Amino acid sequence: MHRSSRVSAYLLRLGILLAAWWILSGSSSDWWFGLPLAIIAAAVSLWLTPPGHFLLRPQRIPGFAAFFLWQSLLAGWDVAKRTLSPALPLHPEILRIPMALPPGAPTWWLMLTISLLPGTLSVRLHRGRILEVHCLDSRLDVAGSVRETEEQLARLFRVEMRATEHGHPS
Repeated sequence: MHRSSRVSAYLLRLGILLAAWWILSGSSSDWWFGLPLAIIAAAVSLWLTPPGHFLLRPQRIPGFAAFFLWQSLLAGWDVAKRTLSPALPLHPEILRIPMALPPGAPTWWLMLTISLLPGTLSVRLHRGRILEVHCLDSRLDVAGSVRETEEQLARLFRVEMRATEHGHPS
């Protein structure tokens, strides 16, 4: 990795962290704490997750955000209905789903997105590109939802989805 790209990645992360600090603190008097914290956090993030070769397509972010919000509302409604139902209709299971996204940032974003949606949780990613997902109801088309999320992320990162062991992109 070129030094200039590492410096650019560091400055970008530092800028994002400083903006987040400013928004969350709502005050300019706390910079004595926020600035050193952001400097250290940006350095640690660069060490833990070095810059990759995947770039987000900014024009696709609003579409992905809308997709994520809609999926969150649907899944949240489903979890609320299940919680309030006297029968508590659950059929939890850990599903093994073949991945079609390339390794790296797109895969991590998929795992994070799945974990942030109500009713699902990324458990483990196996070397064979098999993702374990815990779900509240395995009778639902969880694999289809994961595939749809993969497709959204493939557009967001402008990457090709690989064929899975079933012969088609997931």
